[in-house]
Amino acid sequence: SHILAAKSVANCLRTSLGPKGLDKLMVSPDGDLTVTNDGRTILEKMDIAKLMVQLSKSQDDEIGDGTT
Repeated sequence: SHILAAKSVANCLRTSLGPKGLDKLMVSPDGDLTVTNDGRTILEKMDIAKLMVQLSKSQDDEIGDGTT
């Protein structure tokens, strides 16, 4: 099940990567809308990706942006 979860997260992020990356429209449970193509923001909004968010924050703190 962890592999399926990782594949689901990868599929969500795949089309937001690169110079032709697409924006994602995310709707929170309370109806707030977020439009972004930033990988870190997308992962923060997905409950399933909490571990990946931690890794992304560590990379951002240590190296800087470039996490999308």
